Amino acid sequence: RQLSDTHHRQSSVITSPRNAPSRPPHRNPTVHTGIVGGMQSTPATSRRRYAPLLALVLLLLIAMPKSAGGMGVGVSERAQRFAANLPPLTPSQNHRGVRIYLLRHGMTDWNRRGLVQGAGHDIPLNEDGRAQAIYAAEELAAVPITVVASSHLSRASETADAVHAVHPAAARLVNEGFGECNYGDLEGKCLHDGSEEARRLLDQFDQVSLDMEGDVNAGYPGGETAQQVATRAKKALWKLLDDCPEDRHICIVGHGRINRLLLANLLYGDATRFAPIEQGNTAISVFDYDPGKDGWAEVVLNYCSHTEDRGAASGGCY
Repeated sequence: RQLSDTHHRQSSVITSPRNAPSRPPHRNPTVHTGIVGGMQSTPATSRRRYAPLLALVLLLLIAMPKSAGGMGVGVSERAQRFAANLPPLTPSQNHRGVRIYLLRHGMTDWNRRGLVQGAGHDIPLNEDGRAQAIYAAEELAAVPITVVASSHLSRASETADAVHAVHPAAARLVNEGFGECNYGDLEGKCLHDGSEEARRLLDQFDQVSLDMEGDVNAGYPGGETAQQVATRAKKALWKLLDDCPEDRHICIVGHGRINRLLLANLLYGDATRFAPIEQGNTAISVFDYDPGKDGWAEVVLNYCSHTEDRGAASGGCY
């Protein structure tokens, strides 16, 4: 059971085995000849004989309940466990109920090196980040997602594309409002190369983060304040809900700081309470919305078993 902070309970999802079951290798079908029903069977007669059966199987595949994004294929036991251990989304009398699956993007080379990406540096996923995105997508394969939205920055967009690949029937949307916090003068700077300058910049970064915990109007020099980021993220979220009035399961891929500020603002009513909310690479946070009940309610925060079980380490927080 994970805890977002000491004052708020956090629901848990049962951690699955360390290794997800692998899909068996594809094998080309073989055609056998022999005696079938008292007659000599050739490839041609076999095709004619089994054509009605094959047609029936095809119809069943078309009519069967869809999974993994409407492809009509099965999903892994791991994905089924993740979906089964989430509480049901139950609508109230006056609202359909909406479940949001909020992800952080996968790892980039700048994450690994401790460089501040922020809003101004569009750094793509590295090899580890692409693998993390696939792991997250596989974890969500049994969830009935009908909308996949993301930030415009490539590290978030690529991660969302991986989720969309297992839910190809879902709408794929992009909104700059989900972009990362603007860190101002600190963007592009390295905070972890061991130099005296890096230590000075890291101290500055940490001090502003502490200031944000006490003052929603605190911000990075030349960048955004906590209030500005939270307001921008909420505006993007409400637009998404307005644009998708019939959708109940929506995935959004954003960034570390904006996700934390948005979650704190929605769940705790105060963006300054973001500090205890962690966001590893491709962390999955799930929360529900129903104005007829309690508004926004957390289900699970910073779920990372899909990467941790595979030894796929998280990167930096910038």
